[in-house]
Amino acid sequence: MLTRICLSTALLATVASAQITSPKGYVTTEGTSSHNYMLFSKYEMRWQGIDRSHVGAGAKVMNEVAWRRDGTSTTYSTWTARTMSNWEMNMGLADWATLQVTDLEKNYKTGSKVQVVKPRTLSVVDISAPPTTTPAPWTTVVKFDAPFVYTGSDPFVWEVIYSGNTVTTDYSFDFQYVGTSSTYSSTGGTAVGTDCTATGMTSAISTYVTFYNHVTKFRIYYSLYNMPANSPAFMWIDGMDQNLTVPGLCTKLHAMPLINIPLGVSDATGRVGSGYIDNLPYVPSVIGNDLYFQYVGVDLGQAGLPFALSAGRKITVPADPVPYQVTRFYHYKTTATSTTTTSGPWNGGIITRFQ
Repeated sequence: MLTRICLSTALLATVASAQITSPKGYVTTEGTSSHNYMLFSKYEMRWQGIDRSHVGAGAKVMNEVAWRRDGTSTTYSTWTARTMSNWEMNMGLADWATLQVTDLEKNYKTGSKVQVVKPRTLSVVDISAPPTTTPAPWTTVVKFDAPFVYTGSDPFVWEVIYSGNTVTTDYSFDFQYVGTSSTYSSTGGTAVGTDCTATGMTSAISTYVTFYNHVTKFRIYYSLYNMPANSPAFMWIDGMDQNLTVPGLCTKLHAMPLINIPLGVSDATGRVGSGYIDNLPYVPSVIGNDLYFQYVGVDLGQAGLPFALSAGRKITVPADPVPYQVTRFYHYKTTATSTTTTSGPWNGGIITRFQ
């Protein structure tokens, strides 16, 4: 029994003393960006950061919070010491799917909110001079009045509220974006070869293609201009660059019609316009593979074969998008009498240490 008690005590002490950061992984690593406004730089602020990068990584006990200056910025005379009154901090759990900016209180799961720092006056130091090491030391460290026990089952919320800030110029923080806010990844690829000039047109064919990976589906955007007037147009897709010189064609053939997609009939100016080929099946095995696109229009005025072709376009099917793991919201006033500004959600977060 004594052994079990000692082991439990040791495990709890290890959990309690562990250092983590939001976003995850920056205890001793400099972030790739900086945030020099909002937190500590408004008269009145309610700032929420929500982090899901630690979901599933185990339980953590948080007893203090810390922030550091961006380690790569040079001297800024405005990053001076300041004092905020009625400074407090809350933590809790969140449901990522229901986050919103209008009522920040609703971003807490019911019953999860803990006031970890009671209202107090907080003074922060002058950080106008650049640090001597990178990353910078943790210059703002605040001990909690009550611990926050994070189980690791949900995203967690950390929230700073203050008013009566005596200095409202910018104040630097180390910062990191994690993933993107987009639900897709995309690429426009690279051109291969040259465009034909269709009969009656003064400019060469002009086309665009963008390939989207939405994880649940693929999607293709297209647009075509200066095609043969009043003629059918097609998109050809191939798995390799044919790069063939075909007698009678006005440019090299880069894509055989392995996949042939009719795009309709051009107008009198040769415009087919733009559109989407949507809800294409999501096939993970094609990610990273190359596809070759080429547009073809029927052109009876061409010398040789009756077709006008665009240049080819090489598309490497993009990887799945990396959803962002940390977001933030603000409600703030610039002066005591100004109206409240609300802002968010934004991708990324100030690098915040908990231990």
